[in-house]
Amino acid sequence: MTITSLLHERIESVCPISGVSLGSHNDKSTWRINFRPEATPVQRAAAQTVLDAFDVATEEQKFLKAEGDKRVFKANLLAQPNKTVTIQDLLDLGLL
Repeated sequence: MTITSLLHERIESVCPISGVSLGSHNDKSTWRINFRPEATPVQRAAAQTVLDAFDVATEEQKFLKAEGDKRVFKANLLAQPNKTVTIQDLLDLGLL
């Protein structure tokens, strides 16, 4: 999942939108929300609140930690002698 798609998901949960655009990750003045016509003023304000609170650095750190956790889980899984890899194991690794 990309930073843009994560922000899109969060904003879409509070307001009807057709998309978001992040010009520069470090400059929120370049970010844009494309509202759908039915978005109410209250929903638009909620969407702006989500955008204002969104921190790219924090979200990237969460992503990197999750990826690191997957690598550790995979290494531990593969280190088990005579381990049969299950569908659930692959799901847990995000491989399916």
